[in-house]
Amino acid sequence: MHKDITQKLFALAQGAKSIVVTTHINSDGDGMVASLALQMLLKMNGLASTLVTDGEDISRYGFLMRDQVVEPFHDQMRCDLCIVLDCNSFDRIGNRRLLVDTAINVVVLDHHVVEHNPIPATLSLIDHAYGSVGILLWHCLKSAISKLDASSRKYIADCVYVTILNDSNNFSNANTNHAMFATAAELAREGILPHLLHMAYLQNHSAKEMLYVGKSLANIRLLADDSFLFLHSDYALAQELEINPSDYMSVTRWVQGVSGLKAIAYFREDHPGDWKISLRSLELNVQEIAARYGGGGHRKASGLSLKGSLQEVQQIIFSALQTAHPIS
Repeated sequence: MHKDITQKLFALAQGAKSIVVTTHINSDGDGMVASLALQMLLKMNGLASTLVTDGEDISRYGFLMRDQVVEPFHDQMRCDLCIVLDCNSFDRIGNRRLLVDTAINVVVLDHHVVEHNPIPATLSLIDHAYGSVGILLWHCLKSAISKLDASSRKYIADCVYVTILNDSNNFSNANTNHAMFATAAELAREGILPHLLHMAYLQNHSAKEMLYVGKSLANIRLLADDSFLFLHSDYALAQELEINPSDYMSVTRWVQGVSGLKAIAYFREDHPGDWKISLRSLELNVQEIAARYGGGGHRKASGLSLKGSLQEVQQIIFSALQTAHPIS
């Protein structure tokens, strides 16, 4: 049963002189796009807000931008109300912890398991039964969304569908279930065009991105009797192609169909010695591994960051995977 928190959220928002909406570091098409949707919902109710990023390039969401107010974080920023989406841990918001620490009120809306170093909040709704935080917004702010005009409802629905595409990997991940399809059907009744959203979000690749993916796939290694698949994209590759690696989608999407694996680990070097690691498994609880190192996510799909050489960080993850608990 969905819990509608519209009244509580809007009571906090209406009493705030300044509102910030934000999400986790290394943002994705769930947290960031849900933030776009929430900012629009607030705007349509006469409430101004600022979407605060970690300074990342969000141009890939340009097809959804509707004059949103977006600013990169700086340490002079303050707000009365800070709304954190798709994240419940201080470990995953980086320097933007300052916004939470100095806010009068904090709202946390998330669909991940509660992680280490949780964010204390005035209003918190954390429920991993939802396939994306966008789905959570759609159902738990339903009374506000239903009052919007048709065009604004469709915009929110477009955003929510993109969060589904992101977190279900186009309905192919293990979190795909009847509730997700039921939500997608509701969004379709609002007039979304799934094929166009799919093309705009999942098929809008540049030639450089495909070259980046291809050269990364060439680095595949199989370990532990071919049960673990490791691959990486180092900083030198990003320099060679003159790209910012954080602007590109996870390469793990291209190897999740490999059969016979217990786990996949993708290592992306965003700066020399700084590795963003994506873990995927249908058998092992990778969320426990990620949380151990300040990351997080879901039991079957999580991420974390480590510093060191490629050999060093791969050895850490290899050892962790060998002792990881099975998914119960």
